Amino acid sequence: MDENKLPGGERPAGEIPAPDLPGTCPHCGAKLAWGALYCNICGKARPETGWHAPVPPVGEAASSTLRGFGVAASPREIAAALAMYVLAWWYLFRSGLFLGDFYDLSTRIWTLVFVLGFVGLTELLHWERKRSRESWIWLGCMALITLGIVLGRNQVWDGYQQSLFLHLAAVWWVLCRSGRLAEGRSGHLLPLDALHGFVLFPFKHFYLRIRVLVHAVAKPLRSRRRVRGMTLLWSGLALAAAAGLFALAIRLLSDADTGFGTLMAGVADWFRWDLELGDWFGRFLLSLPVGQYLFGLIAGAGREDPEALRARGESLSRGLMALRKVPNPVWTVLTGAFCLLYLVFFAVQSRYLFGAFTRTLPEGFIVSEYARQGFFELCKVMGVNFALLWLVTRLSRTPVRENRPALVLCLILLGESLLFAVVAFSKLALYIDCFGFTPLRLQSSWLVCVLFAGCLAAGWNLLTEKRSLRPWLVFSAVTLSLLCLV
Repeated sequence: MDENKLPGGERPAGEIPAPDLPGTCPHCGAKLAWGALYCNICGKARPETGWHAPVPPVGEAASSTLRGFGVAASPREIAAALAMYVLAWWYLFRSGLFLGDFYDLSTRIWTLVFVLGFVGLTELLHWERKRSRESWIWLGCMALITLGIVLGRNQVWDGYQQSLFLHLAAVWWVLCRSGRLAEGRSGHLLPLDALHGFVLFPFKHFYLRIRVLVHAVAKPLRSRRRVRGMTLLWSGLALAAAAGLFALAIRLLSDADTGFGTLMAGVADWFRWDLELGDWFGRFLLSLPVGQYLFGLIAGAGREDPEALRARGESLSRGLMALRKVPNPVWTVLTGAFCLLYLVFFAVQSRYLFGAFTRTLPEGFIVSEYARQGFFELCKVMGVNFALLWLVTRLSRTPVRENRPALVLCLILLGESLLFAVVAFSKLALYIDCFGFTPLRLQSSWLVCVLFAGCLAAGWNLLTEKRSLRPWLVFSAVTLSLLCLV
C-alpha cells in the first residue's frame, strides 16, 4: 500500500505513519510521543501500516515525558512560581515570622520585605478579579500588624502572637482577594473557610509550583522556541556580575554610613558566601516545602472553582439543617435552667460581683486579688453561653425565631452574658485604675470588649434575622491589629 494512501483516500497533509492506534504501542499498549519510531517501553519498531497520527510541533517528542506532569500555566504563574523560591527563603531565614523573633532591626525589615512580596505575588495572580470591600479590611489588618512589627511596637502582644495574627490575616486576605470564601463573604461557614485556607487549598495544590515550572520548561519545545545554551550561559554570567556589583555597592555605602550599614546588614549577608555549600543547600531544601505551601495557597486558590465552593457551602448548610431533631420544649427547659442558674448566682453574689462599681471591696480582699479572682471564669461562662446558643439555634426542630418562649429565653441568656462582661470589665477597670496598664490587662480588656460585642451581635441576629457574624469578626480583627501598634 502506498504510504500516503489510506483506506478512505489520501493521507491528510502533515501526518505520518504511526503505531496501531495514534500514540499507542500495538504490542504493549504504552502511550507514545507523537511520531515515535520506537516504543520506549518494549522497544518495538513502529509498524508500517496505514494507521497514522498527526505530526507534532517541533520538540513535542522531547517534551512528552514532561507534558504528563506539567500543567498549563500563565506567564504570571510561572513568574510567581520562580519568585516563590526567594520568598520562601526570606520567610524562613530572613524574616522573623517563622520563629516569632522581631527584636533585630534587619529581621523586622526583612519581615516587611516578605509581606510586600507576598501581597505582590497575590495581586499578580489575582489582579483581574475585582477586590471586595472585605479584602481591603484584611489587607489593612496585615498592614497594621506589619507596621507594629517594623516599628518594634510589641508591648501588648509578643512576637509569637504577632506572627500568628499576621498568618491568620494573610490567609483570610488571600481567600477574600481570590473570591474563594464559601459564602462569598465571611459568615457562619467560617470553619469551612479556615479548613480551605489553611489545609485543603495549600496541600491539594502542594505540587502546583513544580508542575507549573515543568510546563514552563516544556512549553518552548512545543512552541518551536528553543533557548540556546549560549544565551543561557551569558544570561547567567550577566546576572552573577550584576549581583556582585550590587553587593559591592551595598558594602561601599555601608562603609560610608554606619546607620545605613546597620539597616542593610541582613541584605549584605545575602550576598556573602561565608556559608558552607552544604549548609546553604540544606537551607534551600528546608525552604522548598514552605514555598510549595505558599504557592499552593496563593495560586491554588485561583484554580478552585468558586461555584463548586459555593455548592460545598450550601451542602454543609443543608447538612446542618438536617440536624434539627431536638424538640423545642427540650431546649426551652434547658435554656430556662441556665437562665435561672445565673439569676441565682447574681442574687447570691451581688455584693461581691458589683463591689467594683461602688469601689467597695468584699471583706478580706485586696484590689489585685479581687480583680483577678473569677475574671477569666466569667469569660469562660460567656463562652459556654455562646456554645449553648449555637446548639439551640442549630438543633431546634423549629427555628428559634418562630418559637417565642425559646426566643425570649435566648435573649435573657444574652442579657445575662452582657452583665457578666460588664462585671468582669468593672473588676479589671478597678485594677487598672489602681495599678495602671500592663500587656496582660490590655489583652484582658480586649477580650471582654470582644465578648461584649459578640453578645450584641448575637442578639441583633436573633431579633432582625440579619447576619452579624462578619461585623463582629471584623471588629475583633481590627481592634486586635490596632493593639499591635501600642
